[in-house]
Amino acid sequence: MAGANRLLKESSKILYGEFWTAKQRQGHPIHHTVSYRASFKPELPSFFINEFLKKKNRVVYDPFGGRGTTAIQANIEGHIAVHNDIHPLSIFLASARQYVPRLEDLEKKLNSLDLEKWNDEDEFDSKLLPFFHPKTLNEIKNLRRYIQIDDSVEMKFLGLIALSRLHGHSTGFFSVYTFPQVSIPPEAQAKNNLKRNVVPDYRPIKPRILQKMKRDLAKPIPPFYHEFSKNNIYSLNSANSVPIESESVDLIVTSPPFLDKVDYEGDNWLRHWFLGIEKNPSRKLSIFRNINDWNEFIKSTLFESSRVLKKGAHMVMEVGEVKKGNTILNLDEDVVRMSLGTGLVWTKTYVHTQNFTKLSNCWQVSNNEKGTNSNRCVVLKKVN
Repeated sequence: MAGANRLLKESSKILYGEFWTAKQRQGHPIHHTVSYRASFKPELPSFFINEFLKKKNRVVYDPFGGRGTTAIQANIEGHIAVHNDIHPLSIFLASARQYVPRLEDLEKKLNSLDLEKWNDEDEFDSKLLPFFHPKTLNEIKNLRRYIQIDDSVEMKFLGLIALSRLHGHSTGFFSVYTFPQVSIPPEAQAKNNLKRNVVPDYRPIKPRILQKMKRDLAKPIPPFYHEFSKNNIYSLNSANSVPIESESVDLIVTSPPFLDKVDYEGDNWLRHWFLGIEKNPSRKLSIFRNINDWNEFIKSTLFESSRVLKKGAHMVMEVGEVKKGNTILNLDEDVVRMSLGTGLVWTKTYVHTQNFTKLSNCWQVSNNEKGTNSNRCVVLKKVN
């Protein structure tokens, strides 16, 4: 194993450099409508779309779709997207931007909503009141009801914007001061309120939604965006078993979960409540405690990815490095090993280096302690 690692590290197939900008929020604002933990930047799929797709109207697939970065960037660059994820929240985040309504239509829809129409209490309120003023909570619950009965594209997009404003660390959010990307437990929020000597204040949600929409839609989307996005596919399945036609995909750009770094279920309980996503014991989000289990899952995913790729097409899997105990694991090396016998051949690895970790700014951790210090993108090619 050590010898194989040395060969990988010394290989001329590994390219180092800054292949896209390290600056934040340089992509289209529609990418940043909502946050999602462990997302890569839109510049990453853009780089590989331009590297491997020389013609427009191709099919770009992401088996670990996350917040939809690959799908949205594919549409922006003139391609059809297939977005797959086992997390229902991911499907909502991506599909809510399949059609981006005009700002004037969204504002008209928002103004038509009576957010005081219903006013009732339920036992779950006790979990929510550490975050929201009672009047704010009532407005959120009313908006939640509208989302459940109105399936228009405008209502779905308003739900997306509201989801992005649900909780955070500034007055632009509906909640008192809390984490923007993670829904902490109500007990922890109550303790934080006592520690900071604050109570949730009334924050009307309509003006906050409107302000966020104006910011996100300030830059027009490409005029052809909907020409391609209308043909998108959104699939709620495990990445190692997807209902996608064999040899139908021109490019895969994806990033699987990095061992046990993110708890997608627990970290999103407030978002799940808002969208009405019920707990499902049979839904096994991929959180792996050891490298062997992770490798086994990656192997099965590569087999499935090989099946859906056209012959000669490429797959890009971004993984990075993680620290387990005193050891730093370069997961790209494991991906290369797991690709053996899958019909995918390793052609190169791009190591995009930068001076901060994906999680460090949010979680105040030093480089390589958690998350990843570089984007390690393994490029595989379908050969048979």
